Amino acid sequence: MRAFCFCILLLTGIVENPVKAQLTDQPAGIWFKKTSTPIGRFAYSQAILWPSSIGGHLYLYIRDGQLGNLKDIYSLKTYRRTFTLPPVWDNDSLIWNYGAHPIMGSFSYLAYRNKRGHWAEAFAGTAINSAIYEYLIAGGTQQPSINDLVVTPILGSVLGEGIYQVKKLLLRDHQLNWVEKIIITITDPFEVFYYGFNYRKICKVNYR
Repeated sequence: MRAFCFCILLLTGIVENPVKAQLTDQPAGIWFKKTSTPIGRFAYSQAILWPSSIGGHLYLYIRDGQLGNLKDIYSLKTYRRTFTLPPVWDNDSLIWNYGAHPIMGSFSYLAYRNKRGHWAEAFAGTAINSAIYEYLIAGGTQQPSINDLVVTPILGSVLGEGIYQVKKLLLRDHQLNWVEKIIITITDPFEVFYYGFNYRKICKVNYR
């Protein structure tokens, strides 16, 4: 609980970030432009988290032919259990727990780092987003998972920071060849979408 409260304080700026964001102008994206504060970055991360998570769930329901049973899948009874009982250890596949969840965690992490957040703020935001997913988005279908609450922010942040550093390396000469464009598009798709697939703008971003 103390760690979770510290994450919230760090995210909202009550606990000062170790490194201040630089103030030079950045290229304008096509949506959600006010991301220069911790609250702005948190809101931006929510604009990524909710549509991608809900979209992923809908895909699974469509794939399994359960789209017509959403009333039975989501229930207030399950939400009550979610918020009154402790999280449990799930037995999902290794690919899902240690593949899909860290990848989604990396998207949350990059939402902060790409908008000039410090790595500590990005980690805190990823941890909070993992809890939001487990309790609010998926909490109506299943009990929150201990392993997901731990693995998603830790491995997601490690993966996200690795992607961020590779991207900085690829952009050190302020240009991208077609192979580098593919790499960035696959590893950091929401940033590419944010700039409308305009790689010239991405080359102008000051990723600190």
